[in-house]
Amino acid sequence: MRVRTMRFRFVIWMLMLPASMLFMFAQAVGADQDAGTVEGTVRMGTSTSPPAVAQYRTRTRAPIQPADGARAIVWLSRKDGLYPAISKLPQAQVTQSGYQFRPGMMAIRVGSSVTFPNQDDEFHSVFSYSLTKRFDLGRFRKDETSPPVVFDKAGVVKIYCEIHRHMRSILLVLESPWFTITDEAGHFRLPAIPAGDYVVHGYLPNDDQPTSPLKVVAGATTQVGLGN
Repeated sequence: MRVRTMRFRFVIWMLMLPASMLFMFAQAVGADQDAGTVEGTVRMGTSTSPPAVAQYRTRTRAPIQPADGARAIVWLSRKDGLYPAISKLPQAQVTQSGYQFRPGMMAIRVGSSVTFPNQDDEFHSVFSYSLTKRFDLGRFRKDETSPPVVFDKAGVVKIYCEIHRHMRSILLVLESPWFTITDEAGHFRLPAIPAGDYVVHGYLPNDDQPTSPLKVVAGATTQVGLGN
């Protein structure tokens, strides 16, 4: 009798919920059963971007450290353009360390904010003239706070330092929540992807953007190869 009463109360509680909350509840309950995994390799080839040609020799107080190794961003898109919303977008960081932007490539969702803290013992000047997001933070030191920049439009943002011409970073702003970055060998894995038809995209440091159609099957792992 007690079990039956509890079930009755649960049904009444569910009927009182708004439709949007019922949809989210159903998604959460069925997420594991109706999801699959996508993994594979992006063939990197000669995927590093060409070095910036400085108009003058850059002088630094400390040695310039190597940039991060070449990686690729991988993400999935849907033909209908419908993606699940999240209540709070995370704030990301692109640091300036060893006279390099780190990470050298990163993906975020539309609406996310990014700060650019300076970890070097001299000025940096962070800016982008990209159509997706144009901004200029000016010059700031290690002990000064970087203001957050909100990226409210999907697309590619190329970021530079006006003082150190070799420094660059690629920020990919996406509508899709299903993205990751490869390791230096090009391997990637995307778990918990709802079953269905997608296009898988890659973005390489040299601006190559290979794509491939993809079907995610519930409870299965789909293997993908991207690039030439």
